[in-house]
Amino acid sequence: MKHYIICFDIQDDKIRAKLSRLLDKYGLRVQGSVFEVSFKNPDRKRLLEYKIKQLLKKSQYEETNVRFYNLSKETLKYCHDINGNPIAQPAAVVIL
Repeated sequence: MKHYIICFDIQDDKIRAKLSRLLDKYGLRVQGSVFEVSFKNPDRKRLLEYKIKQLLKKSQYEETNVRFYNLSKETLKYCHDINGNPIAQPAAVVIL
């Protein structure tokens, strides 16, 4: 499983709201424009990237920025919040 921090800076309010709703389907919002997202396979990541690119084409502003930062298993061990709490990692198996 690959873990990412996805963050964005988008001036267009409608596009920013749509992107937030889209990312809510893929991961956990940890700050206003920052999400933690995990992908079980690269196709799911490529699909999200495609959807984001299609969404950004609709923006009237040129200054849009969406970034994916990969977190390796090794670096995840050292991630924490300001209080020292480890960053929550998604369960490998979810039972419904």
